[in-house]
Amino acid sequence: MSDDLNQTLTQPADGSPQLQLSDLILAAQVVQAASQRGAIKAEEMEQVGGLYNRLVTFLQASGALQPAAATPAADAPVADAPVADAPEAQ
Repeated sequence: MSDDLNQTLTQPADGSPQLQLSDLILAAQVVQAASQRGAIKAEEMEQVGGLYNRLVTFLQASGALQPAAATPAADAPVADAPVADAPEAQ
């Protein structure tokens, strides 16, 4: 994850901001790290967990993340699956 944080951010010549799949992967990793370190209040867990689940579902659907090899139980939340590092940019 630290390698992702050290990457240089680039913007197109017209100055408009860009958001890439690697940025969404990093956001999911930040949520994961924050929850593991206890930085999320109990009353915030549902909203943060929902955001994390939507991010992971979107990234898996886009092909940016591979689904976990071991299939969790049907009723298990997506948030239990760890987010892998982003694939190398092409």
